[in-house]
Amino acid sequence: MQQTYILDRWEDRSGHRLTWKFGYRGTVGEFGRIEVVYPARRHGDRHVTEVSGDTVPVTAFDGWAYGRKPSLHLGQLGVGTAGIRLKRNRWAQTRAGRALRMQVAGRAYRYLATSRRHRDRALVRDGVEIRTSRHGRGARKKATLTVLGPADATDLALAAVMIGVNTRNLTRGGAVRAFFGRSLDWLEIFHSP
Repeated sequence: MQQTYILDRWEDRSGHRLTWKFGYRGTVGEFGRIEVVYPARRHGDRHVTEVSGDTVPVTAFDGWAYGRKPSLHLGQLGVGTAGIRLKRNRWAQTRAGRALRMQVAGRAYRYLATSRRHRDRALVRDGVEIRTSRHGRGARKKATLTVLGPADATDLALAAVMIGVNTRNLTRGGAVRAFFGRSLDWLEIFHSP
């Protein structure tokens, strides 16, 4: 059984640029409306991406800011009121080895890159896979969720929140780019007047 859902990108640029919000929203079959917001909140150098909807649990990812999205660096995940422990091997050579691992409601999940592009990812647990992809430009940008297996609301919330997280570090090339980007940011700190 395979089902595909499309979320449309939206943005709210009203007010000061630090209050701008971005994200994706749409209807996901029997689960109803779902919305991804980033940054839903800011805490200094940390941003929060949040997912809410008709039936999905409120899910939030908090991490070191990378552009408008939180990154995996020092990331924290919450599903409903439960804090979820995240694990990953930063030094692994393969995409499968670099996968983000988590335990949610007694189920083991992996979130991994499915191609060298930073737009193609998959959330996998026993019997269920949700592939996510972002495509298009500007106002026509969209996110696609392709569901394989009997997914529930928690599965969809987890896959959707990760659309609003910078996950470049799940590929070797993305990790190298992120490292150099952070290094240049640190150099700016030391050279600012």
